[in-house]
Amino acid sequence: MFSKPLFIHLIKTNGKLFSIITGALILLIGVVMSIFTPETMQEIAEASMDAPVNPLGDITTLIAFVANQYFGNFALIFGIIYSIIMGNKLIADQVDKGSMAYHLSTPITRSQYTFTSAVYFVSSLVVMFGLVFAAGYGVAEIVQPGELPVAKFFALTAGSLLLHLAISGITFFASCLFNRSSQSLALGAGLAVFFYAANILSGMSDSLEFLKNVTIITLYDTNAIVQNESYGGQLVLLAVLTFVLYFIGMLVFKRKDLPL
Repeated sequence: MFSKPLFIHLIKTNGKLFSIITGALILLIGVVMSIFTPETMQEIAEASMDAPVNPLGDITTLIAFVANQYFGNFALIFGIIYSIIMGNKLIADQVDKGSMAYHLSTPITRSQYTFTSAVYFVSSLVVMFGLVFAAGYGVAEIVQPGELPVAKFFALTAGSLLLHLAISGITFFASCLFNRSSQSLALGAGLAVFFYAANILSGMSDSLEFLKNVTIITLYDTNAIVQNESYGGQLVLLAVLTFVLYFIGMLVFKRKDLPL
């Protein structure tokens, strides 16, 4: 089912987007690891003690700051942007523009196209977060050796990857379901943005805490990872959700009518 020529084509045509998002994430993790030294975080923590609520959350250690600010904000936002754009671009946008007719006029079947696209989408995210881990670990060891607990940083990176794989599954499924980009974005991007907004709002007020139950982002519990609490079951759910969404998306695309 895998098409090597198509996979290479996807790498070439989507390399710019991948490079921009990955470059931004690497730059940000490098800045976090190099600037937020123990001395800096201690100063920030002391300055925020007078505030009734610390908007930065737990910043007493490097790994806590990385968990709450980098993976809870920067990586989350950029990852969602990547999944929204890429998910729509791989399938629905090709059908909408008529390019899908060209691809399917070659020996490539619908199953080969969607499976290869899914492999590219998943592997691009794996490479992206692999580079983030390598860059973060490398900068931390150079600037402040011994301050970064590698096992926890790896768990945070892997958890963030699984979350974004699940989000990519949503956008990929929407892209396979609809023939128009506008409809694909309405569902895929709409759900992704809703999950992000619900996650933000749930932490603003006790009355909005129920929103944690309607967003998959809460399955990625950075605090549980940092504090060595149980979190494996939640990550397994994200992995299962990813598989189901990609599988159903490919099945739907194989059986639906296309305007070719």
